[in-house]
Amino acid sequence: MIGARIGILGGTFDPIHLGHIIPAEYAFNHLRLDRLLVVPSGPPIHRPRHAPAAAEHRLAMCRLACAALPSFEVSDVEVVRAEPSYTVLTLEHFRRAFGTAAELFLLVGEDNLALLHTWHRMRDVLKLCSVVPLRRPGGFSRRLDGLREIVGDDGIGEILGRLVPGPLVAISGTEVRRLVSEGKSIKGLVPESVAEYITSHGLYRRCDL
Repeated sequence: MIGARIGILGGTFDPIHLGHIIPAEYAFNHLRLDRLLVVPSGPPIHRPRHAPAAAEHRLAMCRLACAALPSFEVSDVEVVRAEPSYTVLTLEHFRRAFGTAAELFLLVGEDNLALLHTWHRMRDVLKLCSVVPLRRPGGFSRRLDGLREIVGDDGIGEILGRLVPGPLVAISGTEVRRLVSEGKSIKGLVPESVAEYITSHGLYRRCDL
């Protein structure tokens, strides 16, 4: 797709919830994207704080959540990848798929900016895409010195200047999993189809969050 503007939103999506979807919709409109790709992660590179739901479930929930969203697509590129699922490999995959004329926009929660300098081959990530922050609880409360060493003051200003305007949606996967494990309603936190999937497959009934 020549000249396409492609948004990429990666994450564990355990489960996908409105705290993911609403900011992504704002980003789609704000950035005038042609497509937005939701990319569930494969097995975690580092040991997570809890054992995530199986990739097949997370992928299915993402597909249900995006079914009613025009121009949103779910990619299984990280789920099926045999090697560690680094973001740079995913970006290289999409660069090959869409060609050099496409513009890639990597959507990241603003609370994750302080960790970007620790990402594998971060300098290559910055060559492959434009990093676009989405509003998240915690904001820019953490220092960005590590990222500043890579991109400089001008680069920091450029990234922060791309912050997508929109509401602050304070929903977390931890909260959703906790409510499910306690037998409480998650209505209004996840799409109805995702809530039904969680119930029908018995996900998160026993969960260490």
